[in-house]
Order: sequence, then structure tokens, then C-alpha cells
Amino acid sequence: MSYLYLLLSAGCSLLLVHLMKAGESRDQRMLNTFAVNYLVAALVAFSIGGLPSLEANLELLTNPGFLFVVATGSIFIVNFLVYSKSIHLNGIGISVTAMRLSLLVPVLVSVLLYRESVTAATVLGLILVFVALGLLIPRKRTIRFKKIDAAWLLIVIFLLTGLADASLKVYEEDFSLQFNELTFMGMVFSVAFLVGLILMFVQKGPALKKGEVVTGVLIGIPNLYSTVFLIYALHQIDGAIAYPVVNILNVAGGTLLGLWIWDDTVTKLQWWGIAAALAAILLLI
Repeated sequence: MSYLYLLLSAGCSLLLVHLMKAGESRDQRMLNTFAVNYLVAALVAFSIGGLPSLEANLELLTNPGFLFVVATGSIFIVNFLVYSKSIHLNGIGISVTAMRLSLLVPVLVSVLLYRESVTAATVLGLILVFVALGLLIPRKRTIRFKKIDAAWLLIVIFLLTGLADASLKVYEEDFSLQFNELTFMGMVFSVAFLVGLILMFVQKGPALKKGEVVTGVLIGIPNLYSTVFLIYALHQIDGAIAYPVVNILNVAGGTLLGLWIWDDTVTKLQWWGIAAALAAILLLI
């Protein structure tokens, strides 16, 4: 059953990517779409995990945990905006691979902040991450997002996703006794929704369109359940097995999705980068 949960987690992540690509292709305003997505994800998370108690809320507001939740929620929605744009401009397989390489950041946080041990395999994995990133970045600097090269989006995804994943490690170490996983995720998603709402008002764009609402609702469910299914799997098997399997499924599935459905192109060097990324993921766990 645990491997079925891993397959479902990867499937939700790939469905999420496909919906992002579809939204970008239809020129939907993804900020609006992601705001709706995080509202839906928060409501579902609270309905399953429960609302935080009044005492827990008051305690959170008076300690550094409040700033931690706000920072994490803000990172989540900004990362989604960058990720969506990169999927559209750089392709699905390359963007998913860059995102999954961000595993490096929580590994470094675990080692530097929580004094976890480092093995030779971990060091080799760290080196391979940078090799893979170097190979994944397109050689031809022709695709641009606003005034910057679209290739830089891959680096931003790598950093922001790494920070988002590292926040889960911080939660596990410092805040897991206050809130269960789903309640914490509901709080983070709520902040992401509010940040999206504020940005929507700042931009003063047209009202929400029906297509943006529909896409946001469709994204919100796999966005939450990609994490929920992974948590279910971790209850049954070790993280040393679960994390490499789900990351490899995402990299391989994302590459195939981009090639077969969206006609993405992958260069020979980028294929080598994907191979290096798979090896790095195995070594880092």
C-alpha cells in the first residue's frame, strides 16, 4: 500500500504541473489561479486536520512561529508563480528536475542547523546537484521572461523550493508538537492565499474569470494531496525509501509528460543533467 501512496503522490504532483501548463497556455492570470488554489487547499487541509485551537493560535501569535508561518506561506505562492512561468518557458521536464534537485537545501539545513551526520554519498550528491543544474540550464539564451533570461527561473525554483522544503524540516523539529501536519499546512496555505489576495488588489486587474477559478480549484486538490499521500507513505516505510522513489517518479514522469503531451524539447546535455539529477537524489537521501 505504501508504494501505491507514493505513486498517487507523484501522480498528484504531475497533474498539478499539467494544470499549470494548461493555465499558462490559455493566458490565464496565474496569480489569481494560485490564490484560489491555496484557498481550496487550506479549506480541505483544515477539514481533515482540524482548526488550530484558540490557545495554539494565541501562542503562535506571540512567538517566532508566527513569522515562520507567514514566511513559509509567502515562499509557497511566489515559488508557484515562478514554477508555473518556468514550466511554460523552459519546459516541464527541466523545471520539475530543477525543483526536485532542491532537496539539497533541506539536507544542508539538517546538517548545519540540526547537526545531522554527513556521509561520503551525501557529499557526492551535493556535488552532483551543481553538475546537474549546470547541465540543465539552456545554452541558447533566447527565451526571456520580462527582462531576464528564462534560464534564471530554474535557479530561483531551486532556491525557493529548497526553502519551502526546509521549512517542513523546521516544522518537524520545532513546531510539530503544536500542530499536526495538515493543520500546519492549512495555516501556511491560508497565508499563501492572503498574500495572493493582497497582490491581486495591488495589481488592480480585472475580476476573477471563471476559467481561473476552475483551474485554481482543480490545482488545489492535487496540491494538497501530493503531500498528504506522501505523509501516508511515510507512516509505513522509511523516508530513505519514500523520498528517492517519489522524486524519481516526478522527474521521470515530468520529462515524459513534457515530451509526449506538450512537445517539449530536451537537449543531449539536459538529458545528462536529468541523469545526474536522478543520481544526486538517490545519494542525498
